[in-house]
Amino acid sequence: MSDLAPLFRPERTWFLTVTLADADSTLLTRHVSELADSARDFEHLHPFETIATVILPNHMHAIWVLPEDDNDFRRRVEYLQASFARRMVEGGHVAERDADKIWHPRFWDYRIRDAIDMERHIGFMHGNPVKHGLVSHPDKWRYSTWHNFRADGFALWTSEPLRTSGEP
Repeated sequence: MSDLAPLFRPERTWFLTVTLADADSTLLTRHVSELADSARDFEHLHPFETIATVILPNHMHAIWVLPEDDNDFRRRVEYLQASFARRMVEGGHVAERDADKIWHPRFWDYRIRDAIDMERHIGFMHGNPVKHGLVSHPDKWRYSTWHNFRADGFALWTSEPLRTSGEP
């Protein structure tokens, strides 16, 4: 298993779940490249490091590490949502009048406590496509950092709830 300790930054490592308003939508996986472009739109203005991510049809999980002098993850999530909504309108995938209805009005955040907590959340994220019945194993889900972690020797995943205060 990979040593995740060097990736963990106390007080600056966040687990985030961002959800579409329509639980039946597949917008995120149908437009995953636009989602990635949306993150790059503001990354130079408000830097963050993505440790792990999983994109599902109607929600996404991410672990971000923020800079020491700017721990405002809310602003980054809002930028991501706004940029993605704009791209969906510009691409003709969503009507302009519906752009502000794409995302669920709230998102879930949790500050990662330590490297072990981060390991558990990464395992939870990578098992999420299995939990939702989308695939039988994380190897079969392409919208995930699972493949990078597995190549580095990290093979932990679970489709079970975390059963901690860090459970989404």
